Amino acid sequence: MVVYIMNRMELKNKTFILTGAARIGQNIAEKLNVQGANLIITYFKNPEEAGPFGVGVQADVSKKEDVMKLVEAAKNKFGQINGVIHMAAIYERSPWEVLDENHWEKNMNVIAKSAYLLGKIAGDEIKKNQEDIKGKIIFFSDWSVLTRPYKDYLPYNAAKSTIIGLTKSFAKELAPHVLVNAIAPGPILRPPGLTDQENEEVLAGTLLKRWGGPEEITKGVMYLLESDFITGSVLTIDGGRTIV
Repeated sequence: MVVYIMNRMELKNKTFILTGAARIGQNIAEKLNVQGANLIITYFKNPEEAGPFGVGVQADVSKKEDVMKLVEAAKNKFGQINGVIHMAAIYERSPWEVLDENHWEKNMNVIAKSAYLLGKIAGDEIKKNQEDIKGKIIFFSDWSVLTRPYKDYLPYNAAKSTIIGLTKSFAKELAPHVLVNAIAPGPILRPPGLTDQENEEVLAGTLLKRWGGPEEITKGVMYLLESDFITGSVLTIDGGRTIV
């Protein structure tokens, strides 16, 4: 029997790739910045989306060449990569009456394929690190696909379900030195344009009767980054919505 005794991974001076940082991601970026981590933050078109807490890099993370460019940028700037926090996604209705393969391909590419590319390409680089805990990868799924997938969002549901499978598969492939987990958020930020009636419906279906706020996701990310004995898990942060 092989017994691994790991030295704890510290965040200071470690380099993380953060995707999809326009909203909740900025709270995560600020916290990591305070902790002394180095950040490469992606943006799709507008450089301002990257925010002030890291180095912005333009990338379409559903494309292999862009992910490779992103990884090279992190290596060139900071020397190595210690982790990925992959939040980039889309959330568009695709009702049955108009559902077609374009909806499927768009969701699977932006959500699932990007996670695969980042896990594989960044994972190969993280494995080269010399530390016992070489790095950590955090993907983002959705509370709904665990129990009650949204109606009119079939491709989105399928892609977010794939994230859970990828999380567990990458955790096995990269063990024992790279830890891979996912977060499944519930009602965190009230979306723009949500009516008061829709808002009441969300709160009624959440045990804690309120929106969580971005800091709750940041706490979850920090928990997974600071814990060295969790891999292949899905952390649900949903105010109890899953069990209502």
